Amino acid sequence: MVTKVTLSIKLDPEVKMQLEEIAKQQNTSLNRLVLRYISQGIEADTALPDRLATIEARLDAIERRLNEVSKK
Repeated sequence: MVTKVTLSIKLDPEVKMQLEEIAKQQNTSLNRLVLRYISQGIEADTALPDRLATIEARLDAIERRLNEVSKK
């Protein structure tokens, strides 16, 4: 069974602008950056590895492979 979850977060415009700048510096998307912060917060609160971190690691691996293919 597959469950689709949609998360909508409304950011303060100033915070959004700062996060967009950080995302640009880290060469990632704003969504990925927010996901990373959420994941780190869940891990810190629960002291357990978070599934979002696992998903993010998979996305990073896919992104690296896509970048390698596009360079060839």
